[in-house]
Amino acid sequence: MRKVFEVELSSQDGFCEELTLPATPYALLDAVEKLELADGEAPQWELLSAFDAGYIFQHMDQDNGSLSELNALARQFARLSESEITIFEGLAAMERIPMGQSVPLSRLIDLVYSTDCCHLVEGVVTDAQLGRFCAENGFIPEAEGLSDEAFALLDFGKIGRDFREAEGGVFTRGGYVQRREELKQVYKTLDLTLEKPDYTLLAETASGVQIKLPGLVGVTVVDEPAQCLDCAAPSLIGLTAMVSTLDMLARRLTELDGELTKYKAVLEATGYEDISRALTLADELDRYRFDPEPREPDEVAAGHLKGLLPEEELAALLSHVNLYRYGQAVMEQDGGKLTGYGYVQPSIGPSQDMEQGQESDEMRMM
Repeated sequence: MRKVFEVELSSQDGFCEELTLPATPYALLDAVEKLELADGEAPQWELLSAFDAGYIFQHMDQDNGSLSELNALARQFARLSESEITIFEGLAAMERIPMGQSVPLSRLIDLVYSTDCCHLVEGVVTDAQLGRFCAENGFIPEAEGLSDEAFALLDFGKIGRDFREAEGGVFTRGGYVQRREELKQVYKTLDLTLEKPDYTLLAETASGVQIKLPGLVGVTVVDEPAQCLDCAAPSLIGLTAMVSTLDMLARRLTELDGELTKYKAVLEATGYEDISRALTLADELDRYRFDPEPREPDEVAAGHLKGLLPEEELAALLSHVNLYRYGQAVMEQDGGKLTGYGYVQPSIGPSQDMEQGQESDEMRMM
């Protein structure tokens, strides 16, 4: 699916997370989980990039609207064809005329669903071109029956301008957009609740069939290769395996219950991106310790020292120690690794998996 937005999410406590939209339900929930929001707190978002469509969204209202609304807009925009994107650009331009005001997300959602309510004349980008198009296609009765010489003397610029102003149409870089019927009111009908979907893993076969997993007991599904479209462990999205393997993983993730966050952290720390290994890893969580609190090396250091020193000695020492470098040393000694979910370290000695994950990170940085 086409990437539409890159956003930075943040919480009142200063946690930040970057996310590409449109995001799947679990990817959205996962990003919000990492922010550690307080009860009733909504994630704040800032638009970092609109990829190849920034010219359309330059007047989007970025001070209001929820993350779910922005994702809904991105999801529908990603489905548009090139001609539909041109129409959407025109509709967005109409909303900015004449005040140049920012356009609310709710309105943009209605617009992105209303591209079939408009007519596009591709390649027509000036009043003169529009006037000639109208005259040649029977929209100007006075031009009917004129000789070629008389036709060439017509003021096509004025004809096009009068036609455009009467219709309320606009020019875009791809052509002329004219609204031919009332726009759809879709926003009010959408369910924008941020909630867990009715599956643990969503797979899609090569033929485009989508399968919600774990499957129902007693229901036979053809065992064929499939891609993970969405998953309670979002780092596995995009990977492929046989449906039977994906189903086993989905069942195992369902059983993890309270240890799902730890599983996602260990999965990130070990660096494995293979469905079969991810399935095995779900049964090896006791090989790792997980602390959701540390997010930076200095927090690892503070936690380590807190377990070694009395509170008075710790308070006296903290101002004299480079906690960041000390935390790095602790992580190296423990074979631990920071993830977006917290701190992961092997239960007994450095884990080969963790070392392999570290090597993979180093290779990607080279």
